[in-house]
Amino acid sequence: MLLRLSLIALMLGAFQSVVLAQSPLSTEQSSADGNRPRSTQVGFFELLESSGDALLDLFKPNGHRHSAQSPEYNSQKSPRDTVMTFVEAMNHVAQGRREPLERALNTLPADIQDAEKVAMDLLHVFDRLPEISPGTLPGEKTVAEQDIARFELFPRGIDCAWAYKAIDEAPNGHIVLVRDGDKWRFSDQTALGASDLLDSIKAIPPRARVERKGQLFLSVVEPTVRKTAAIDWALAAVFTMGGIMAAWFIYKGVQRIIAKRESRGDDIMTTILTSIMIPAVIFVGVLGAAIGSAKIYMHPALSTFRWNMIEAALVLAGVYLIVSLIELACLGARRTFYGDEDPYARMMSLVVRRGLRVVATIVLLLFVFQNVFKWNVMALIGGFGIFALALSLAAQDAVKNLFGGLTIFANRPFIDGDWIRFEGEIGTVEDVSLQVTRIRLLSGEVLSVPNMKFIDNTVENLSMRKYLRRVLDVQITYDTPPEKVDEAIEILQQILTSDDVVGDGKSNLDMHPPKVWFDKFGSHYLNLRADYWYMLDGDENRIQRDSERGYFSYLDHATLVNRKLLQRFNEADIDFAFPTQSIYLASDPDRELAIESRQTEPAT
Repeated sequence: MLLRLSLIALMLGAFQSVVLAQSPLSTEQSSADGNRPRSTQVGFFELLESSGDALLDLFKPNGHRHSAQSPEYNSQKSPRDTVMTFVEAMNHVAQGRREPLERALNTLPADIQDAEKVAMDLLHVFDRLPEISPGTLPGEKTVAEQDIARFELFPRGIDCAWAYKAIDEAPNGHIVLVRDGDKWRFSDQTALGASDLLDSIKAIPPRARVERKGQLFLSVVEPTVRKTAAIDWALAAVFTMGGIMAAWFIYKGVQRIIAKRESRGDDIMTTILTSIMIPAVIFVGVLGAAIGSAKIYMHPALSTFRWNMIEAALVLAGVYLIVSLIELACLGARRTFYGDEDPYARMMSLVVRRGLRVVATIVLLLFVFQNVFKWNVMALIGGFGIFALALSLAAQDAVKNLFGGLTIFANRPFIDGDWIRFEGEIGTVEDVSLQVTRIRLLSGEVLSVPNMKFIDNTVENLSMRKYLRRVLDVQITYDTPPEKVDEAIEILQQILTSDDVVGDGKSNLDMHPPKVWFDKFGSHYLNLRADYWYMLDGDENRIQRDSERGYFSYLDHATLVNRKLLQRFNEADIDFAFPTQSIYLASDPDRELAIESRQTEPAT
């Protein structure tokens, strides 16, 4: 799971690095513009957005494409509509199209003088601001809900700290929109002060006018398709598929060797082969793709993305190799100092390996982010801290499970392979992770229990017991005579002290002699109680975990005792009791039933 997350993060970082580095509106500007933001949108999705626009354009009829005659924005119902109508129209005007000028002039005050010059000055101001995103401006619904009558776009409406750095003083002017009936226009002060505002920010270089709608993506992809020969595409496919096939054969071959080593019990060689198998597969596959794509012409953006992906894959292989070597070192240290017989050493080794795996993955990811993708790691860590704080309430159960797992590792109420009884279920512990414990039930299902439940609830570790004490209740009928009761007690005593029962149960008659009592009168039976012990090992200090005997061997022993008991009782003509009901009849000669009737004299 950690390696999958690492791959996703590395691919994400590679893609982001390409977008941020290759975008025509990159944030890496000269100091002259005060590091002006590229856009009022988040820049990470710029290339992805452009690819989506290009794809949508394929399904649009020519009559529905936006142009000077068929604009995307042509409304003044909100600040968003007015600003976007003005910017779109004036961009067409700046490219020599006069038809949209009227749409732009309609957004200015009606009685403004020299309106075309004012519009051009205002356009040049917008050219020096971040690219305006429609989503950052209030639309018609927002205006109606909040009853907005005035909206200040600049400097309050967008981030303008960069402007103060670029010109070393506050810009001289504002961009304000006001409501005029059912329309929104630029205010009189904005129109009258457009020239002064432009003069105050002329030190900021204007942005290049780039058509973003699909053109950015097409400008990146189109040269790759046009300038790469068919033979180069064929070679790329051959080498790429060859790398994949070679990686697949390596994987299958090493898997067969691992299976043979496992059958021989060679854990060390199995771990070594597993450690190098995945990195080798990744390396061979990446090598094939790298050689195959070498002859393909690529735009600098795609070329950077290609090399970042190769680096990401190689780093992933290195992460896997290092983590595997750490696990191998932990396995070797455990065998050197504790051996394979210590169950607690096996459990702690597993915990240490998982912990080191997490730490190694985090450290390597931070290294890659800092050195490959040039991310600000401290800002990244700070962002993760804020994110963790926001999720702290939702992650309470996860934290409790983590502490529950640490409690299990510290107190060791059970380990892998133990038989336990928890909340009425019996099964073997298959895995203890930092979040859940998995128990294989007798019926075959796997029960996943959150670790926090083991903090407040009782768990019985059946593998820690040294013996099983059986309480055997034998119920005989009420019409059993006393001498037969004594005989039944004697039979029980003889069976429980017989050589085959004592040998199978490995009982010590001196320390744990069997006891037999006639202890109670039941509702329909006479109860004989027998207590005896089934030892889980000949050494009374050994527990079930260290023995081959267990609950199933105990059931075999109980079957032996029960068969002997049934045979001896049948031979002695002693009946087992079962729920009965006695009905006495008048015709029964052994139990006379006298019925008397009294006839009363009638009153005179």
